[in-house]
Amino acid sequence: MDNTQEINYSVVIKNNPGNETISLINSYWSYNKGEFINKPKLLANEKNISLYDLILTIKEYSHVDLECNCGSCNETLKQEVTSQTQFISILKNLSLCKECIAKRKLKEEEEKRKLIEIRRKEHELAEIKYRQQTAFNSAIERYKETRIHEDEARFMIHFINTCPNRISLSYYNENYLNFYKLKLLELIHIEENFADEYAVISYPEELKDLLVREINKNSLGTKPTIANTWSRLSFLLEKNKTYRNIHTPRFSGTLLIKEDVYLEKGTKCLYGVWDRDHNDAWLTLTPTSDIIVAKNTPIHKEPEHIRDLLNRFLDNPENRDY
Repeated sequence: MDNTQEINYSVVIKNNPGNETISLINSYWSYNKGEFINKPKLLANEKNISLYDLILTIKEYSHVDLECNCGSCNETLKQEVTSQTQFISILKNLSLCKECIAKRKLKEEEEKRKLIEIRRKEHELAEIKYRQQTAFNSAIERYKETRIHEDEARFMIHFINTCPNRISLSYYNENYLNFYKLKLLELIHIEENFADEYAVISYPEELKDLLVREINKNSLGTKPTIANTWSRLSFLLEKNKTYRNIHTPRFSGTLLIKEDVYLEKGTKCLYGVWDRDHNDAWLTLTPTSDIIVAKNTPIHKEPEHIRDLLNRFLDNPENRDY
């Protein structure tokens, strides 16, 4: 409370007290420069009465009409007080007028409503997460009876490793059957946004480990867990600068394979070697099945000899990546 502020108040005498009581009342309510001159306990000792009797006497025969400003809009308020403690408390904690009380109540209700809405959404998200996890757990049990194909599992593992959750609608449509089967098994959740042409694929963290384990079980160790498909291996053959005779390799060096590549037993491959500058060479290794499938001719046309087809493949500059 500011001791320099001007305080407007008036002492109201009631119930016709005697002169001695009036004197006691005036002493009790004497106020100057932000504080009461006579403290209740000291005044009771001075008048040789108990503090309890003093308070009863003050409340029975007097009260104070105190004028103060609204704590929000400075509108003048009048309040009736019956003790020094109440008087000081009002000045320290300015009261509000009816209009400001109503505004504050509306604000508190709005904040309470927002808090309830936040908690409702948090609860709703927790419920959704719980339902998704429960559905996933059920899907794992069903998965033991309804298996997806290995190529579908490998597709999803590749997607998890390389793609963001949000994908273009064109990529989603290209791989719709893979995504849709996993959705039917409730292993993934799909949100489609046709207006903005994207889809969001969400899945539990455990999905990749599940698919990897199942692939390992099916392959019985004959294939790597994640084997990249390949259509050609190509690399530079560096000239051996220490070449001496036919017992020394004409080309030598080291080769770093940056990704796992699965070479299946029985795969027939076409190899080609092209001369390059500085007497080095370029080697390519291509599965013949890829070439034949890619260059397959319509059935109504005369078939070509496989030798001519392979030679034409090697002669085509588009099939050289050096």
